[in-house]
Amino acid sequence: MVITHLDTESLLAAPHTEFGGNSPGSKERFRLQFLVNDSKGVVCWEAFDAGKATEWAFWHDEFHVCMSGAADVEFTLPPNHGEVLHAKIRPMDAVLIIAGTRARFTVPGDEPYVHVSLFQPQYQYAKYLLKRDYSGLDKRP
Repeated sequence: MVITHLDTESLLAAPHTEFGGNSPGSKERFRLQFLVNDSKGVVCWEAFDAGKATEWAFWHDEFHVCMSGAADVEFTLPPNHGEVLHAKIRPMDAVLIIAGTRARFTVPGDEPYVHVSLFQPQYQYAKYLLKRDYSGLDKRP
């Protein structure tokens, strides 16, 4: 058994982390803490900033449980992303996000969207991606 604690003060005091965004060349920044990062599963504590939109493409199935704040979400579903859907996430809502979903979380008001993100198993990347060595990807003359 692995037990962790969701400390909102610690999360909101943490610096923003920058990630590659939903589309090539874009960037996203939000607060997060990997509380459990085990091969069996991951518990990530996250906060999307108030008054901003955060866009994300989900490459694995993931659960969000909203602990505080709220988010208005526009999203599309795989495989063809043909229709833009809308949802509101409020405190104590639990959401299953399926792999391939693209989403924009717009956080209204002045309170961040604080949520715990859960997924199993831990995702794995090929070593060349972790080393950022892409030299072998294109072998055309």
